Amino acid sequence: MGTWIKETDQAIYLMQGGYWISRLTKYPSKTNPSEKVLNAKAMTSWFTRSDPPTAMTISSGAGAEPPPMPAPAAPEPTAAGGINADGLKLVTSFEGLELEAYQDSVGVWTIGYGHTSMAGPPKVVPGAAITEAEANAILKRDLAKFEQGVRERVSVALTSNQFSALVSFCFNVGLGAFGDSTLRRKLNGGDYGGAANEFLRWDKAGGQALPGLTRRRKAERALFLGEDHTQFL
Repeated sequence: MGTWIKETDQAIYLMQGGYWISRLTKYPSKTNPSEKVLNAKAMTSWFTRSDPPTAMTISSGAGAEPPPMPAPAAPEPTAAGGINADGLKLVTSFEGLELEAYQDSVGVWTIGYGHTSMAGPPKVVPGAAITEAEANAILKRDLAKFEQGVRERVSVALTSNQFSALVSFCFNVGLGAFGDSTLRRKLNGGDYGGAANEFLRWDKAGGQALPGLTRRRKAERALFLGEDHTQFL
């Protein structure tokens, strides 16, 4: 979602995600009572943005439309250290721990917390076995790839919970799927609420909704929104 210009009787607003992020106030002209004057100097910065406005919405007539709301405060930058404790608990709860190699529902050899050879070392072969400590170390390495992948694909500020929910999501569906998703597009457009609701669409396999995936998506959405996600674990 890019930016656009909205004009009302009171001001001209630079809009994004349904809110104004900057405005130019109008005031009565000293020489002509029927006119209003606008200081347009600040408008220069609007058109030098990486996503300059490409359209303008005009509301004419006194009281034609209430002024838009200012943008909410930006989230705090992502906390250092990657996925937080709540996010890690979410991942481990849904992935489960298996210390001996097994074939998943599509025949891929898996071990630990959902680790496969596609994620990197160690290679998972029939008969392989690991300790719980080794499983935790493997999970940490695997998660680091998804943490970096989320950072590379998200261009807006994230809270620790938002970042952790996205890492869990990508760990499950893959970075490629996330990169092409409407969830990512809405998020990078500043539509945090719309992005949160997109989690719920990713609960199907083979066209059928799976209860486990539905619970996971609800948990990730709740964590993303800072709500109680533990009810879904």
